[in-house]
Amino acid sequence: MSTSAFPDITSIPFEGPSSRNPLSFKHYNPSELIEGKTMKDWMRFSVVYWHTFRNSLSDPFGSGTAIRRWDDGTACLFTNPRFLHGAATSPNADV
Repeated sequence: MSTSAFPDITSIPFEGPSSRNPLSFKHYNPSELIEGKTMKDWMRFSVVYWHTFRNSLSDPFGSGTAIRRWDDGTACLFTNPRFLHGAATSPNADV
């Protein structure tokens, strides 16, 4: 399954720990059963909204280095249309 953001990349396959393919899962096998559920059901991939789209990449040693044009420095989630439209569900930064 390809997405509009990465049209040349198909679904990333599980190839096992001996795979030399850098774009493959070594340990995550979506169809493997664990305690009656598949890994896909146990480990749903997602994006953590606040930490991903609002994080400045600051740490105990200094200020953040991420400059995001939708971040005006406030905690308001509605200061930019990008937040109002799903915070980056579109690869178009001008949403």
